[in-house]
Amino acid sequence: MAHSVAIGLRYLRAKKRLTVSLITFISILGVAIGVGALLVVLSITSGFQQQFRDKVLGVNADVLVLKYGIDFSQYRRVMKTALELPEVKAADPFLINEMMLAKGDHLRSVLVKGVDPDLVGGVLDLPRQIVEGELDGIRSALPAPAPPAPEEDEGASPLGASEERTAPREGERTANQADDPWAWLEARAARGAATPGGAPSVPGGAPGGAPSVPGGAPGGAPRVPGGAPGGAPGDLPRVPGDVPRVPDDLPRVPVASPSDVEAALAAEAARGERETLPTVPVASPSDVEAALEGLGGGSLPDAAPGEPVGAEPPDAPPSAGAGRTTGAMAGVAVGATLAHDLGLTIGDRVKLISPLSGLGLASIDAAPDAAPVSRDFRVAAIFSAGFQEYDSHLVYVDLREAQALQDQGDTVTGVELRVEPLDRSSEVASQLQSILGAPYHTLDWAELNHNLFTALTIQKVALTLVIATIIWVAAFNVIATLILIVLEKKREVAILKAMGAPDRTILGIFMVQGTLIGVVGTALGLALGGGMLVYLRVFKLALDPKIYLIDHLPVVISPVEIVLTAAVALAICTLSTLVPSWWAARMRPIDGLRHE
Repeated sequence: MAHSVAIGLRYLRAKKRLTVSLITFISILGVAIGVGALLVVLSITSGFQQQFRDKVLGVNADVLVLKYGIDFSQYRRVMKTALELPEVKAADPFLINEMMLAKGDHLRSVLVKGVDPDLVGGVLDLPRQIVEGELDGIRSALPAPAPPAPEEDEGASPLGASEERTAPREGERTANQADDPWAWLEARAARGAATPGGAPSVPGGAPGGAPSVPGGAPGGAPRVPGGAPGGAPGDLPRVPGDVPRVPDDLPRVPVASPSDVEAALAAEAARGERETLPTVPVASPSDVEAALEGLGGGSLPDAAPGEPVGAEPPDAPPSAGAGRTTGAMAGVAVGATLAHDLGLTIGDRVKLISPLSGLGLASIDAAPDAAPVSRDFRVAAIFSAGFQEYDSHLVYVDLREAQALQDQGDTVTGVELRVEPLDRSSEVASQLQSILGAPYHTLDWAELNHNLFTALTIQKVALTLVIATIIWVAAFNVIATLILIVLEKKREVAILKAMGAPDRTILGIFMVQGTLIGVVGTALGLALGGGMLVYLRVFKLALDPKIYLIDHLPVVISPVEIVLTAAVALAICTLSTLVPSWWAARMRPIDGLRHE
């Protein structure tokens, strides 16, 4: 083996022919460029993955607990259950909704997230992301919500006893059934409060329980126009339960069609019989403003005894800030990019506008009278999450302020959990899902951002394969170099074979040359790539955050990736030497000496 290494190194220098030495140098340079490029690409793609994961986990929790619907009012019990798991270290309820933020003439769509200032630091990195102001400044002055009512068993009906009171009895039809409403009315009359005589009593009925109809005969006998007193033949047919049933032989009244109406109106207009409504002048906005200015400053009307001046009428709906114990304005924490775009500083006054206050995802049709609600806030803190999407659209407020602004009561969107170690987040989410059951569902951080991290992984694999082709091209140069060396050393190989050198010695000579090219090229590539990575880490290459979501090129130097890159390069170079080395080892001595 020692002879193979010594002879291989002597052949590799090739002092007699410059061509072989030049091709060897090109092969080494190709391997070095391929290894360096692959190392840089792997480090940058890993940096993007780590940066995105850190930024996402800095704003989002490791595990989320959500509930189908909009009535997540039992979040305290969910937090207590989650904290009983040993991997769960902290929990925080949150309420998140899309709103509008106004500052002067500027209006921006934002995502308002209500959090508990005392608990959010254990789950998110928000306290460490504050660059101006204090997170404690968003603390609400609203009173704490009332303790929740005793929670019922999850398996019981959510309606409880009220469901039994409103459930239809046997043989009864519900009020919204349109097939036979008179039958339903009969059943309701039969179940009415009975009088001493046992007959159903109707408000305004005659003594003895006989139902009375306005204009009825003495004794409570119902009477209709044209009917005889006391239930004579002019009355309508009767059915059990003393409920009149409409006869089927009522006369039909013809109804004019839309075309007939239009024709009649056109005929009236032609005859000049149709009157034209007079034109009423409408005041312009400037006229209205002038009229209001002419009214001058009046005084408030006198209040009723015991009522404060300017108090809202009893029927007026409570404002979004109702219940505030002090006159202090609530605070918000805004992202650095949002503050820069709107020119916000600590203490500035902004307005949050909730377009659909009091509405959830399933109640828009149920409350058509809901109106937008706005509230004034002061900028108490500015945070920098390092992620453009969050710094430009996310706003933090106190959880109680968000609940008051949304007018949804003591409900939340979900509960955020911090899990240690992080790689057990998926297991904790599955375990908590099995404990809570429906209608709750859990999401871990990887599942919540599945599309983002899947795209990053695919990008990393694709770039790795593309850059690895450089090493494959360099491997073909190694093959070409060894073939030229074999052709040049045919005479020496023939002499060694004639002297009794075995095939494995000849094979080892040329494999040592190819492996040495791979080792030198890989070493130079690692040095070249390592130097580039150190430069990128020291002099951070700036990126456009609006495109790349982060402001600089991230670099993560992983020892595992360095070893993996070197191993792949050496394996490719070593495998590329097999074909020419095997050809040289199988050469017969007579073939090498034939033309000498």
